[in-house]
Amino acid sequence: MAELIQKKLQGEVEKYQQLQKDLSKSMSGRQKLEAQLTENNIVKEELALLDGSNVVFKLLGPVLVKQELGEARATVGKRLDYITAEIFLRTIPDLGDVPDLFC
Repeated sequence: MAELIQKKLQGEVEKYQQLQKDLSKSMSGRQKLEAQLTENNIVKEELALLDGSNVVFKLLGPVLVKQELGEARATVGKRLDYITAEIFLRTIPDLGDVPDLFC
């Protein structure tokens, strides 16, 4: 009887440890996305300060390439949309994957 309880408890501990690892991985990914979101919002604010007479460059590998201001703004806007969607999708878990811990 004690062995059965011990094995069941060990199984639950292993599940809990796996959940902790998954949570840590998710939090790390979210922190990276939040940092990218903040960085891109700063870039968007900086691009809003520019007018048509300013020159914008983007970094492609080791080379700076001239880019149109409108194109740069559109690229940053799309990037912000993508990052925001990624954060949202990672925040809302698939309810089929969530164990029923309250029963």
